[in-house]
Amino acid sequence: MKQLLKPLKKSIIQISLILIFLLINVYCNLTLPSYTADIVDIGIQNTDFNYIINVGTMMMIMVLIGVLATIALSYLSSKVSSAYGRDLRKMTYEKILKFSNFELNKISRSSLITRNTNDVYQIQTFLAMLFTTILFAPILGIGSIVKALELGTNLLWIIVVTFISVAIPLGVIFLKAVPYFKIIQELIDKINQTSREILIGMPVIKAFIRQDYEEERFDKTNEEFKSVNLYVFKTIFLLMPTMTLILNIMIVLILYFGAYDAINGEILTGTIIAFIQYSTQIVTSFLMIGGFTIMIPRILVSGRRVAEVLNTEISISDGPIDKIDDNPTIIFKNVSYRYPESEKETLKGINFKLEKGKTTAIIGGTGSGKSTILNLIPRLQDLTSGEILVNGKNIKEYKLATLREKISYTPQKAILFQGTVRSNIQVGRKDADDEEIKKALDMAQVDFIESLDDEVSQGASNFSGGQKQRLQLARAIISKGAFYLFDDCFSALDMNTEAKVKEKLKDLKETSSILIISQRISTIMDADEIIVLDNGEIVDKGSHDYLYKNCNIYKEIVSSQIEDAEDLLYENTKSSFTIDTNSINISREGK
Repeated sequence: MKQLLKPLKKSIIQISLILIFLLINVYCNLTLPSYTADIVDIGIQNTDFNYIINVGTMMMIMVLIGVLATIALSYLSSKVSSAYGRDLRKMTYEKILKFSNFELNKISRSSLITRNTNDVYQIQTFLAMLFTTILFAPILGIGSIVKALELGTNLLWIIVVTFISVAIPLGVIFLKAVPYFKIIQELIDKINQTSREILIGMPVIKAFIRQDYEEERFDKTNEEFKSVNLYVFKTIFLLMPTMTLILNIMIVLILYFGAYDAINGEILTGTIIAFIQYSTQIVTSFLMIGGFTIMIPRILVSGRRVAEVLNTEISISDGPIDKIDDNPTIIFKNVSYRYPESEKETLKGINFKLEKGKTTAIIGGTGSGKSTILNLIPRLQDLTSGEILVNGKNIKEYKLATLREKISYTPQKAILFQGTVRSNIQVGRKDADDEEIKKALDMAQVDFIESLDDEVSQGASNFSGGQKQRLQLARAIISKGAFYLFDDCFSALDMNTEAKVKEKLKDLKETSSILIISQRISTIMDADEIIVLDNGEIVDKGSHDYLYKNCNIYKEIVSSQIEDAEDLLYENTKSSFTIDTNSINISREGK
């Protein structure tokens, strides 16, 4: 919980002022009943009009001071709580950005969204209440008890009875409502997760006519959330009419028994009025504290959820080295990887090398570990055994920023951000000028935009799948990395466009190393080295011709994609290939 208090350090001065204005406000509230008693017992009793005017003037001054203190208190508490919410969201967001795939699998993305919005807002609201109500109530209550005792009446037993009468329903409501606050926050997570799945999967839902099913699924979650909320708040809202009834009964009792004392001359009328006001303040303060007590479990749940994010240990941390020499190499040395809580290793004994001027390709069946290899290079996740060496040093010894500056990573799913074409390409390198951007767009065969200021909508919904892939390829190209990692990011391109892009990418080999993952033979067949993966192990590696002759798995992949695959092989001849985009056959030229 210490992490949650850090943002308050910036607001020490404002918090000190809040406490000062809070005390001023309480003092003004405590003096008003005494002035009222004096007006009745002295001014009206003695028909002293000047005394009434003087005391009334003091009352007006106290009211004015109290109002100004309340305004200042509300302003400062709003400012402090809003700044706290902003800083806490920033801290949480910055911590989430450091999460690796391991942490993101422990806490779901929908839950992280809820924690950084709804839960932080709950804590922020509590902080605002803390300054304006929660601290105010006990101070006012204690002060009112002291003032009531100073009046010297024998009616204090009424306050004690009232306390007991208030405590019983408050305790019952507390026990009934509190356990459901944690359930409410979990249901908010569930609603976010369901909504996210439905919105992302909208094309599939429509294609398979699943609208009715998804509506029922969402309605079920939503209805459950509604039911729990209704139960909790119905229970809590019983508190107000119950407390109002008890408060009014207390006033009636004070007037009834106070009248006898007044008739017998044991108490003055003004004292009864002051006692009623102090009693009301005491009970009201108790109600404020009770209402806050009911909120405590929900605040604690939100606090624990945010603290869990802030206190999560980052599994992937910086190393001490902040520089990588030019023309670096990456060597996989007996690398193995197992996903958390998985009994089976995803990768086993992986060995290969990436170096300048070389294109390496990886191919294999679904689930063979191809994308996992790419995730290990920029340390989106860390290996479980073995070593990845960069220029002979363990990859864990480098700072993450230093390592990732050398890597240009293009994931399977094309991810673009809302903004413009220019802003999206500059994600790859923020200082890239328009000429460099246009060159990168040309290399990626982006010929479908009018200008760099063309809008990219949220999720890039105004572009097709192939257009998205080409835009993210341009973003990767402009980064000028030492290693280009392409994770099956040519899948939405037609053969002709892919051939043009690959031809342009050859320029990158002069200064960098290229690693391509693909399911298409046409994408990888001209790589310098092709690695064949099966069940997380390298079964063979070499050139296309070598693998076709010697690797049955590779030959099966080729045969499944290309007719008359035997024609691909020729001996004692240097061959070049052209792809017929209509028949998807590969023919030999120039034998």
